[in-house]
Amino acid sequence: MKKPSFNKTPLAAGVAVALGVSAFTPVAAQDDEVIEEIITTGIRGSLYSSVAAKRDSEGILDGIVAEDIGKLPDVTIADSLQRIPGIQIQRSAGEGATVNIRGLPQIRTLLNGEQFITTGNIGQAQPNLVDIPATFIRGVDVYKSTQLRNKRSGLTGTIDLRTWRPLDFDEGFTSQVAAEVSQGDFTSENDNNINGLINWSNGQVGFMVTALTSEANLGNNFAGIGGGVFPSNDWGGYPEGSDEWVAPHGFESFNRAIERNRDAINAAFQARINDNLTFTAETFHTEMEEHDRKVGLNISNRWTTLNWLTPTDSTNLGITRNNWSGGEWVSSRAYDVDALWVNSFTVNRTATTEADHYNFELQYEADNFMVRARYINDSADFLSMNGQSQGDLSNWQGTQLFQVPNPANGGAFYPANVCAQYDPSRVNYAGDLGGCFIDANPLGYGEDPQLAVDFSGGVTAWSGFDTPIAGGLGAGATLEDYMANVGSYAIGAFSSEGNQENTAENNIFSLDGAYFFDEPVGGFLTEVRMGARASTREHDITNFHLFSDFYAGVGSGNQAGCAAQWKAIDVVMNNAQCLSGENIGGVFQGYTVNRPTGLDEYNNIVWVENYGGVTTGLPGVWAADPRDYDDVAAFHQRVFGGANRVIRPGQSYSVELEEMSFFVDTSFEWDNGLSGTFGFRYIDTTIKTRQNLVGDIQAYGDTNLDIGDEFSQSDYDDVLPALNLAYRPDDNWTFRFSYSKNMMAHDLGTYGGGLTIFTVACPVELNVVGGRCVSGAAEGGNPELDPWRTDNFDISVEYYLGEASMFNVGLFRVDIESFTSGGTRRDSFPDSDGVIRREVDVSTVILGEGGEIEGVELGARMAFSDFTGGPLANFGMDANYTYAPSDANSTNPAGAANPFPDNSEHQYNLVGWFQNDQWQARIAYNYRSERYTGDQGGIPGYQDSIGYLDAQVTYAVNDNVSVFLNGSNITGEIEEYYLDWGAGPTQYWQQNEFEARYALGVRAKF
Repeated sequence: MKKPSFNKTPLAAGVAVALGVSAFTPVAAQDDEVIEEIITTGIRGSLYSSVAAKRDSEGILDGIVAEDIGKLPDVTIADSLQRIPGIQIQRSAGEGATVNIRGLPQIRTLLNGEQFITTGNIGQAQPNLVDIPATFIRGVDVYKSTQLRNKRSGLTGTIDLRTWRPLDFDEGFTSQVAAEVSQGDFTSENDNNINGLINWSNGQVGFMVTALTSEANLGNNFAGIGGGVFPSNDWGGYPEGSDEWVAPHGFESFNRAIERNRDAINAAFQARINDNLTFTAETFHTEMEEHDRKVGLNISNRWTTLNWLTPTDSTNLGITRNNWSGGEWVSSRAYDVDALWVNSFTVNRTATTEADHYNFELQYEADNFMVRARYINDSADFLSMNGQSQGDLSNWQGTQLFQVPNPANGGAFYPANVCAQYDPSRVNYAGDLGGCFIDANPLGYGEDPQLAVDFSGGVTAWSGFDTPIAGGLGAGATLEDYMANVGSYAIGAFSSEGNQENTAENNIFSLDGAYFFDEPVGGFLTEVRMGARASTREHDITNFHLFSDFYAGVGSGNQAGCAAQWKAIDVVMNNAQCLSGENIGGVFQGYTVNRPTGLDEYNNIVWVENYGGVTTGLPGVWAADPRDYDDVAAFHQRVFGGANRVIRPGQSYSVELEEMSFFVDTSFEWDNGLSGTFGFRYIDTTIKTRQNLVGDIQAYGDTNLDIGDEFSQSDYDDVLPALNLAYRPDDNWTFRFSYSKNMMAHDLGTYGGGLTIFTVACPVELNVVGGRCVSGAAEGGNPELDPWRTDNFDISVEYYLGEASMFNVGLFRVDIESFTSGGTRRDSFPDSDGVIRREVDVSTVILGEGGEIEGVELGARMAFSDFTGGPLANFGMDANYTYAPSDANSTNPAGAANPFPDNSEHQYNLVGWFQNDQWQARIAYNYRSERYTGDQGGIPGYQDSIGYLDAQVTYAVNDNVSVFLNGSNITGEIEEYYLDWGAGPTQYWQQNEFEARYALGVRAKF
């Protein structure tokens, strides 16, 4: 029998068809007669290749093939993957990012056949493909059944990204360059993307370099709940037995612009040392800087009571809240709003990422056997820094910040050296050491605005801004007048929170071998493959806030000064951990952390008045320019004289995952058309975890003290069988059956995360020293958890009508033995004064009792040239539908089962295309039904159904130059999110309005 190539993959089996550069290529026949071989290019060629790969595979496989160098079909890899049945994606700023297969994110992502690390998924299983350039990828294989010869398999699928290699090309030089300019409807920036490839090969030795540099500015508008979902009775609310409604911290409407600057390079070297031995070395480097800038308006309860909203249009659901005596849930469509806090806000999260991949392979091929040794080293670094500020419009005179009676002119208390910087009319000296009260914002409003918000029309609709309100602008001034006046804003707080610095390293060594029998053993056994693999994956996650020191050597208390996370006008340094202040008439009064600061004192400012189509009724607002926080550490160093990292122990950890494994896989074939593979993989897993022990809540912040480390180790082993059967009675029909047992470790944070305690400002009447009361807590990890384990079953039928046309029907079932789930327990923790006052909900990680996902996949691919000639032969279509209901064995408040998070029950794709000698056109629509996103404040949250329309047109100027126009999300879709108790009307949650984007570019081959 003929020995297959060791490098052969389903993708490689047909990829050459899509890479031809001429319509007819002469090929020598065995009798030396020259014949003509038709080489099909473009969309039709890529379709031929993917259909051929599916037909030849022994398992359940789908694939995408780039029709030419640098021409994967969509803007991102994830965008292309969503066209495959059973694959669902989530978009980040409108670009495809994360991927699910058949409802689960626990899938493997391979690069050229082996696992690798990206900065987008350090410690996570779900692939995030934002930082992988689509132009580097020649194709993608998606395995839905387990193939043991893959180095690793996911629970419901495996994605293998294939890059170009030098010996893929014809001898001599090959080069290509592409340049494009793109623009979005909201951002209106002229973005660029330049990429190119150079390859040289003489058939025995080859060198290749591909490179990319790009900039993108991606816009969306947001409206909805900000700061978390809370029930109205959670803290300081109504008595037990009263109705319960969603009363969040606040509502936000903002513009968001994400600026992404990407650079990447892929270099490879291949040498056929002799007829049997081939060496491959390659490196893949990516780096990206991303600025996620948000600016807009926040209306909130100032992190105090939750009884600031009164429903005015609502429905009682007849459902009692868990852990609450009496009272029933109310779904609200409109509220009257006692707006304790109206402020502009600015947030900028800047992420810098860098990843390196090195691969070395030595492959030996003889007549009947092959051996390959491979070593891989990956590393990834991720730094995410947050900078934010609030432009407060209130005058703070009604806020109790003091241990002594509030002076007549209100304000906050400061040491003498700060007092001297302000106009005497704003200053009231009172302290024994010359400290004073300063009127914080004399031109701010002086009473709570009474507003109204209505969601019944499908948007956030505000009213009440034209009502006169008391304050520094005098009689008759409305809240809209205050918002238009720059002098009415004072900085409520500067902060830098939830920062992360994460690193990961991956080391893998594998040895594989295959033996091919000249004659089938026993009449059916054709091939045996075996392999061993050792890997170590290390992750270090550090989460931190930036603190700055205040009042060193000033006043009484701590002469070294006290550190504060919130550089805020409502943070008073009276915590016993560190006091800074002075006496007023024998009573100690702590200093306020941030002195009164005008919005434009340290910041450039911007005017925001267009909130897109998701918000109505909001006047314009002044806000700090988010670009001021592109380097937030430098900003805090300049303004406050320091930017000290303080670790968040509950969200910082280290995890090391070690695996030793081997596999045996056999191939068999009978003359009646039945063939397949059978084997097993054995995996021995060790997980080593370092968690931080959590102490008291640190003064002037919401993090806990780190009081030491706890080390854990867990071990388990698994034997994972896999069977793939294919029956081909003729050239048209293929029937398949697959079974496998699969295992996958959890996201590493599920093992390493510790306890985090959340606080809010205490109700004034409690008079809590330090002013912070515990509102809840979260346990992020459990080192003793069992891994995910599943049993997977697949049955499918495929009918091939031609070289690029087919129909397929598949049934699948995933029985999930073990998985993690969100749980809740009750516990109590001391407030900032050390007193325990109540029990709170603690969200925790538990091991679920099992669940299932089952469904149907339908697909049709048609190139009309397989059936007819004439004008219709230039057209084709690709359509598929997936039905995938799921049961996670958890329930909503009405008692009905929840689906698995992030799974849509229905999904379909429709793609139509046209291709002739010069023109190619493609229009694609992707739809997915609602998806469960997890509980929000005890209520299931969902994203509503949504569909995206994308289009492409390419014109070939000649054989080597083409011009293209791409449109992404051309209908400007809006993501709708809602809360659903399982009965009665749902509750509006939030919306994301993404921009349509267009790109015009040119490609040239030399």
